Amino acid sequence: MNKKERLEKIRRFVTENEVRTQDEIVKHLSSIGIIATQATVSRDIKELGMVKIPLKENAYKYDIPKLESSTYHLVDDNILAAESMGNMVNVSLVPGSGMVVKNQIIDEFGDYIFSIIVDDDSVFLVVRKEHQAQLIVETLKHW
Repeated sequence: MNKKERLEKIRRFVTENEVRTQDEIVKHLSSIGIIATQATVSRDIKELGMVKIPLKENAYKYDIPKLESSTYHLVDDNILAAESMGNMVNVSLVPGSGMVVKNQIIDEFGDYIFSIIVDDDSVFLVVRKEHQAQLIVETLKHW
């Protein structure tokens, strides 16, 4: 099996399962007859652009953010609260999920956003118009 095929097997395994460790990937590959070390899998993860996404139970899972298969579900799982005041929006998050949620917010509301500040467990937005802030909060509540 060549590298391209191995990468496709890893990509498919991660998108179809909740994979929390590199060892799970190594074991899966072994179960389908592909011998790969943890170091090889680590390099493959980087090449695929995979990231670890925080989950509510203080655990992480691998995901490929370019895929839209579960993005909204992951964002919803990480939003604890959202509220607006004037043309500002504050979103409280599960620690470690700031960048994932920020990217989805920008994808969805980029035209409304004047400025965005992100840290580990919150996203703060300044939007162009007050009604846009209210729309963002209502949308986030239904993600």
